[in-house]
Amino acid sequence: MILVLVPQLTNRLTYIFDFYFKELFKSDYEFTTDAEKFKDFSQAKFSYGFKQLNDELFFEANQLLFEANISIIDISFGIYKEIKTLFPVKTGALPFDPFAAGFYMITRYEEYLPHKKDRHNRYKPESSVAISGGFLEKPIVNFWALVIKEIINNKYPQTINNVGAYTFQPTLDIDNAYAYRYKGVLRTSLSLAQRLVKLEFNKLSKRIKIHMGKLQDPYDTYDKQRRIHRAYKITPNYFFLLGDYGKYDKNLPYDNEHMVKLVKSLGEEAPIGLHPSYGSNASESKLLTEKKRLESILSRQVTKSRQHYIKLTLPETYRNLLKAGIKEDYSMGYSTKIGFRAGTCSSFLFFDLEKNITTDLRIYPFAFMDSTLKFFLKVRSKEVINHVTPLVNDVKKVGGQLIFIFHNESLGNERQWKNWGEVYEKVIRLAKE
Repeated sequence: MILVLVPQLTNRLTYIFDFYFKELFKSDYEFTTDAEKFKDFSQAKFSYGFKQLNDELFFEANQLLFEANISIIDISFGIYKEIKTLFPVKTGALPFDPFAAGFYMITRYEEYLPHKKDRHNRYKPESSVAISGGFLEKPIVNFWALVIKEIINNKYPQTINNVGAYTFQPTLDIDNAYAYRYKGVLRTSLSLAQRLVKLEFNKLSKRIKIHMGKLQDPYDTYDKQRRIHRAYKITPNYFFLLGDYGKYDKNLPYDNEHMVKLVKSLGEEAPIGLHPSYGSNASESKLLTEKKRLESILSRQVTKSRQHYIKLTLPETYRNLLKAGIKEDYSMGYSTKIGFRAGTCSSFLFFDLEKNITTDLRIYPFAFMDSTLKFFLKVRSKEVINHVTPLVNDVKKVGGQLIFIFHNESLGNERQWKNWGEVYEKVIRLAKE
């Protein structure tokens, strides 16, 4: 057990120390504000605050963890042993405050401040300190954890023996279960008519054959997924979009018999989560309706989710998920950039900054997504592995969890996903090495 002398106890302080020590280090710690108790303690200990007591191991603190308000902070960057840092300090064991820095990153403090949003009303990664500091593609908080561990173990050998074991979790979003099949008479007729008007006879012929079952639907990659998952002995997480039809929500109707059959069959093989629709992001009632739809199909409670279009607005999105009974969310990442939005590759509990409380919602950050690589970063399929290898290697190095997103479409190797058919398996092979 590690004793930590602090000037006062706060919810912010407890939150970030729990994350580092209990979750990452798997180590017990205890706070004290009693200087005499601290002096008499004969085991591993350190002080965290604004002034060193005597000659003990001391980490100088930034004011952030001893505040309850949310205010604009002038962020300064530094480097310690080739690792980018935030919140520089003048004294103590480190030239920066890793506790305040870690709190700032994983609570997404900056997303509570005034900022410009993109056309989907999402926080723009270009506004982040991770972009301006040049470390978005690094699980920087996990690297700061290694620094904390090293400093403490130098003073008290073998006090911290754990920083986690590397794992990886593939996830698949089913935004559009089938490209052409089972879309209903109206949608199918309009699609075929469009091809006819444009005199695209080859496409028209192909689609007719798909509707007749003579050709495989390009988005029907589920048997291929099963083969890959069996071969590598892994179980993915699936997220199904069951919202009403709209501009950004174009899956099959939730009660379509083929959709129901697909959800049930995959639900027998892997965990199924909700992919809350674009339209549900600002509507608690729509979110609850969609969750009930999925639960009705699966005949079990649904506790996982990931926002469609990564429509994540803090703290409203997470509050709505909590009210709906969601326990785990996989939306922490960017749709236009790869990397670590919260600076970590480890799961963490959502801390509601406005309410100044730790909640029960566990956040699982993802590192990259197929559509990000292809449509926003313009990465060619044969170059994907080169782009994601540094991220994978860093997650392995810090003992984190690698989570990545693919879609059933990208395994189909057709239309806009031509030449991408084998990328998913290659990424899994890399992650498993």
